[in-house]
Amino acid sequence: MRILVLGGTGFVGRAIVDQAVSRGHDVTTFTRGQHGEPRPGAQSLHGDRTRPGDLTALSARDWDAVIDTSTIAPAHVNASARLLAGHAGHYTYVSSLSVYTGRPREPVTEESPVFGCPPTAEGSQETLGYGPLKAGSERAVADAFPGRHLIVRPGVIAGPHDDVGRLPWWLARLAQGGRVLAPGRPDRPVRLTDARDLAAWLVDSIRRKIAGVVNVPGPLGCTFGDLLTACLDAVSARAEAPAELVWTPDDVLLAAGVEPYTELPLWVPDIPDLAGTWAASGDRAQLAGMRYRPLASTVRDTWGWLCSESAAKAKPAGELAHRAGIGLDLARERKILAGL
Repeated sequence: MRILVLGGTGFVGRAIVDQAVSRGHDVTTFTRGQHGEPRPGAQSLHGDRTRPGDLTALSARDWDAVIDTSTIAPAHVNASARLLAGHAGHYTYVSSLSVYTGRPREPVTEESPVFGCPPTAEGSQETLGYGPLKAGSERAVADAFPGRHLIVRPGVIAGPHDDVGRLPWWLARLAQGGRVLAPGRPDRPVRLTDARDLAAWLVDSIRRKIAGVVNVPGPLGCTFGDLLTACLDAVSARAEAPAELVWTPDDVLLAAGVEPYTELPLWVPDIPDLAGTWAASGDRAQLAGMRYRPLASTVRDTWGWLCSESAAKAKPAGELAHRAGIGLDLARERKILAGL
């Protein structure tokens, strides 16, 4: 197949390109060239989708499928989708579970209400909001490719080259050792999807021309205790010191002002506003062939990638894992631990 990937050098796009190239497909990426690196085996086109003149390069060829991993204004997705409508057979848009108006308070399925952002909306993630921006972009794709589009709504995506930083933060923190705040209870659920598993399923799906809307929330059956145990196992050989998990009740963390989900990544306390965080239906994806690897495999490979990056760039893994807004300041952690 001739596949055009809009993006393709960062995290999810990178995994998609690598998967498609490994299967012998003719892959072209279209990026601004400002992040990541061109992927071996794929043709690289550079351009900015926010500039209409740059899009004309995409109309010079025909494509069997387009995969769009962008987080840009719906107006720009609308422009590229309409330009490609006569040059591509199928369009896949990687959206998010954040499009649902009831989430994370309520459980959701593919039929649950989504934000009403129009397909021509301009702005940014900061001005529109992440969920509305993705919802408007979904509409842009559906309008331009009626009956021949796939909207994929993942939850938390993890794995090597993670550019959000939730799992990398836990790995780096546990590798540092000492007493570590472990939030809530170890039996609480958590759901992660490895970017490589998502990529493999997406390439299969475009080959089969699957259409419609599919949630990909990650597998059931994993707990926060499983996650942190897998992290401890992964980092044990290179840890600076042994780590001790200190499971700390929600009310203590909330009283200390710790921000759920971000300051202690993926922590979801038992409060009504977050009751549906892990309760998205994933049945449709599994019926369509989505398969998830074991959590320990994702954790181990992510740590291996962090260590390789650390060696190549001569920087500590903790520095490479840091992302703005993710993770608890070590001084605050020590203060909370001292008060237990």
